[in-house]
Parts: sequence; structure tokens; C-alpha cells
Amino acid sequence: MSLILICMLLFSCAACAPRDVAEQSDGAEASGDALQAGASPEKDAEYGAYSLACIYSEVTGDFWSIVYNGCEAALQELEEAYGITGYCVAPANSTDYVLQMDLIEAAVQKQVDGIVLSPVNAESIGTFITDYFTEENWTPIVVVDRSCNSESDVLVAECVSDTYAMGRAAGELAAQAMGAKGNYICIGISPENENWVNRSQGAIDWITENAPEMAHIGNEPYWRMLFTEQQQLAFIQDTITSNPGPLCFLTSSEAATNVVVSMVGEVSAERQQEIQVIGYDFSKTGLELINRDVMYGTVGQNPYLLGRESTYLLCDYLAGKQIEELVYIPYCVVTKNNLQTKEVVDYCNSMGIS
Repeated sequence: MSLILICMLLFSCAACAPRDVAEQSDGAEASGDALQAGASPEKDAEYGAYSLACIYSEVTGDFWSIVYNGCEAALQELEEAYGITGYCVAPANSTDYVLQMDLIEAAVQKQVDGIVLSPVNAESIGTFITDYFTEENWTPIVVVDRSCNSESDVLVAECVSDTYAMGRAAGELAAQAMGAKGNYICIGISPENENWVNRSQGAIDWITENAPEMAHIGNEPYWRMLFTEQQQLAFIQDTITSNPGPLCFLTSSEAATNVVVSMVGEVSAERQQEIQVIGYDFSKTGLELINRDVMYGTVGQNPYLLGRESTYLLCDYLAGKQIEELVYIPYCVVTKNNLQTKEVVDYCNSMGIS
């Protein structure tokens, strides 16, 4: 495969978030203490002067720009403390898995010590990793935020949010918003990525177990990435029209939330009162939607910590430390009713949201 040189996108670093995030095994919600900003790298860390490549699917937008800031903050700290060098880069198009393959090849040719990777496509990138890496070019990879469908031993750890637990929390929010009655539908992302599937399946499972008077529209989530934007908009419009009465949309990303909200805004004020939206992920946009009563609430990952902790996790591995193969980043449930709590205030502050 020919090497395509990509211009790296550099942004200013955000204020430092903590290093001492608990590596959770139960997908617990974030505590305030875990989200306070201002900590430095671990004093007892013994890192070498590693070379790192952090290769994301994108580094722009509400979510990924914050992941990028977390990564850049970690790289700056690590360079100052240990002489570690690194860069963060992504394809110009967030769906271009071919360019991401080229970026992986470029990193290996630069002989980096390790890679942090957020796969553009779980299947395509997973197959590439299986075929590309050999004993001669073996390079450890920490996967961040998304699934990677490969059994290659270069995949040493995953740094993710517990998306199934987050899905269940979203299902509980939906029941609260709906009084545990009425129709609902999960607007999923794609069935090819387990991380994405769990966002919707967790919600469906919680509602099935705890709110039997709520009924899901259709036999499975609406996998929006299988359709064009115009088809998605038409589907949401048809869903609103064909299902009178109380109706709840559970989204699985901020992009999906924006699509749903745009169509809900097209119906009458009276109909809008019957519709609830439960979001997934959180940013300034999500805060505005909650404050305007457009969205009841959301279950948010912490993108800053995803970027920061995954970078440190790779350094832990390179230092020979024993690391967990699956490391969960805390998440936070946000509604209008808890915006002033310490947990949510700390969560917002860690991402520069006010």
C-alpha cells in the first residue's frame, strides 16, 4: 500500500485532567474526585523516552476535539517529564479507513514504540491489523473508544467507556422521562461494532426488564449509518407521524441526537410536548439542548479522559507494568435536575464546558 502523507492537525491543549482515574470493571458512573483537574503524572512512574503515535478516526467536532485535547495534554506532560515524543493524527475524512491504514503504516515505518488507535471501521481496520503486523514489525496497540475486530496479539489493551452500562443508564432515563409508558426507539449507529451495538442493547435490556409498559418500535435499533442522511431524516419524520402519543428517541451519539432534534423541531409545539429525547455523549451542544428542554438528559463519556488515559495506558505497557486488557473510563448521567451537583460540575469542568 502506498504511503499517503497526511498533514497532522494541531490544536491547543486543554487544562490538565487527572491521571488517577480508577480502572473500573463495573462501568460505574464517574465520581467528582475522579474528574477534578490539575493533577500531574504519577510520581512513581518510570517511563523511558518512548515514541508514540496516536491515530484517531477524527480530531474535530464536539467529541473528538476533546479526546484530542486530552491526548495532547498527556503528550505534553510526558515530554516534559520523561522526554517522550508523540503525535496525534487522523484521516481528513472520518470514514476513510484506507487513509487510516496508511497512517498506521507510516507510524510503523517511523519505528514508533507504540500506537493508540481509534479504528475508523472495526472490521476493515481489524482485518488490516491481522494481515499487516508480523514478528518483524510487531508494535503494541491500545485501542481507544471503539472495537477492533482482530485477534492479533499487537492489540494489548482497550481503553473505553462501558457502553452497555451506559446504555442501561439511558434506558432508565427514558423510563423516567416517559413515566415508564409509551413507545420508544433506539437510533443506533451500526451493527458491525460491538461497542456501538451495546449502546442501544443496554437501553433495550433495561427497559424490557424494568418498564414492561414501554414498547420498542421495530425488532431492532434503527442502524442509521446504513442509510443516507436524507433517509435518516425521513425515517424519524415517519416515526413521529406513525406513532401518535408519547414517544421517546434514544440516540447513540451526538450526531444521532442532532439528527433527531432537527426533525422534532419541525413538528407542532403540541406534538413536541409528547416527545422525549435521551442523548448519548455530552458537550456544550448537549448542555444547551438540556437547558432548552429539547433533550431530557444524556449519558456522557468523558472524551478528555479517553484521550489522556489511553496515552498513559500505552506508556504503562511500554514500561513493563501489568495493565488490564480492558480499562473503563468513568461516565456521567446529566439531566436538568442534576446540573448543579458536584459530580456534574466536575465532569463539565474536566472538558472545559460551562
